[in-house]
Amino acid sequence: MTNRILAGVILASATSTLLSAATVPVKVNSDGSFSPSIVTIASGDTVEWTLNGPGDSIIPVNWDGVSSGVCSAVKPYSPTDPNDFTGPMPLAVSGIFTLSPIDLGFTIVPTSSTCVGGQPAAVAGSQMLCRGGLNGATMDATWQDPNLTGVFIRLLWKDVQIAPGTADSSFDFTILDREVNKAVKNGKVYSLAIRAGDDGTPSWLFTNGVTALQLQDSGDDTEGCGFKMTLGSPTEIAYQNHYFDLLRKVAAHLKSRADWYRALAYIKPSGANLLTHENRLPKRCSAGCICNSQVFAQHGYTPNGLYAFYQAQTNLLVSEFPNKTMVYALIQDGFPRINNNGGYETADGTSSGGGALPGGTEQTQTILDNGQAAHGLKFAVAHNGLQVKKTDNCLNNTNGPGCPNKWVLQEGLEGQVTGWQTTNSEKVSNPADVDSALQNALVNSQGVYVELYEERFWEAVHQSNGVLDPLGSGRTMAQWATQFHNRRRTLFPSLGDPFPTTYRHTFTRTQSTGNQIFYYIHGSKCGTGSSAAGTIVIAPPGGTPVRHRAAHH
Repeated sequence: MTNRILAGVILASATSTLLSAATVPVKVNSDGSFSPSIVTIASGDTVEWTLNGPGDSIIPVNWDGVSSGVCSAVKPYSPTDPNDFTGPMPLAVSGIFTLSPIDLGFTIVPTSSTCVGGQPAAVAGSQMLCRGGLNGATMDATWQDPNLTGVFIRLLWKDVQIAPGTADSSFDFTILDREVNKAVKNGKVYSLAIRAGDDGTPSWLFTNGVTALQLQDSGDDTEGCGFKMTLGSPTEIAYQNHYFDLLRKVAAHLKSRADWYRALAYIKPSGANLLTHENRLPKRCSAGCICNSQVFAQHGYTPNGLYAFYQAQTNLLVSEFPNKTMVYALIQDGFPRINNNGGYETADGTSSGGGALPGGTEQTQTILDNGQAAHGLKFAVAHNGLQVKKTDNCLNNTNGPGCPNKWVLQEGLEGQVTGWQTTNSEKVSNPADVDSALQNALVNSQGVYVELYEERFWEAVHQSNGVLDPLGSGRTMAQWATQFHNRRRTLFPSLGDPFPTTYRHTFTRTQSTGNQIFYYIHGSKCGTGSSAAGTIVIAPPGGTPVRHRAAHH
């Protein structure tokens, strides 16, 4: 729509009731249209959208008012622009998330068929899940499920940054773009982490300034030396530079579309990894095996260097991912015991020299304390080992047997945002286990979200009448999500509701003459049904804004 035609529409609407208030209401309709579709305001006025549901979003677009392709004309997100009205921008998002697959995704097939290459991952009624989907793909059925808050998209560094440097050709965003687009189109949010570790570390690092460390660990108490792997040290500056290049490029890519960036729920610090996205490194030193602590110590690792890596990374995440919450997934004793003088833990548990070694959990605790002190509620903490409920009253006794991870419990008691991921799908292996684990998070912690393996989520929501365990809580997944949403609203009112019923933005005129016009769309419904773009006009100084009352439907 040209400015001249638009001006005629505005004048034709001048019989509408003028509002004296500087807040102009707009209703977001269930079909993705807006009532009224055009509002005219003065600089300094606020537009308040009444939202139709948690999947609603207000997304600015670069559009001329008449051309086709409005849905693909999404503006970049620009937090310094006073008229970037992308929203709502969720902080510390609550509810139920699933985990994206690291490798092949699932397909839903009849139980009368056969899973090629293995047993079904889950069975519900006459259907089952088999591996065979696209790499890294969460099922459409999961993205579309109304019980789901979002998906934790788990990526490997080597798959995203395929070559050194910051050129576009060095990056492959195929999986990220596909999954983020699914989040947007289904009105969901997503969390994101990019891991190094055993199968995530790019091999090109070691021909581009990073020292190749030959390490071996299993990450648990399994007998034997564990898996052999070649990793870099996160305390080495060259390693940090490459990983931070990755984070900057991913941030810029997501901010290139306001709808992509708006849907980001959590960005997770990572990069110092062993086998998963959790923050930990090979640390075992056993007789007859590679002594990981010795290898790291001899190549410059120190606790102070580790703290500097995480301080630089969290500062970078706050800068590059503004208006987002980061969440640190901890393993409390996950780092090699090395002191700042280079002494390391030997096979007999003593120090090789240089004074006392840090306590087993000291490095993780220091990282948590630094994150909390520097970033407050923007720094959340999680543990990826939530088990079935075995006891009660853990908030009064965080060391109690059977309680969830006490470091996360303590952070919650100190007022931090906390969350959980269930332990692997074999240990939380059926809907009753899922129900019990959710009870554990609700009763024994202050966590606001829980991440479930996709197969366990799918299996659970397909129980009779949707009840996960009639002998347990008796709740459906939707009722469980409501429990965590309500906790989030109660514990952290200062952060605003992550799924508010209204969204507001105050506009500032930055154009010297004529009408300053903004167009916007509904993020998930644009291009479907009778959805239509909305228009905001800032009248020139001395002009008369015509403020419309929202239509009632």
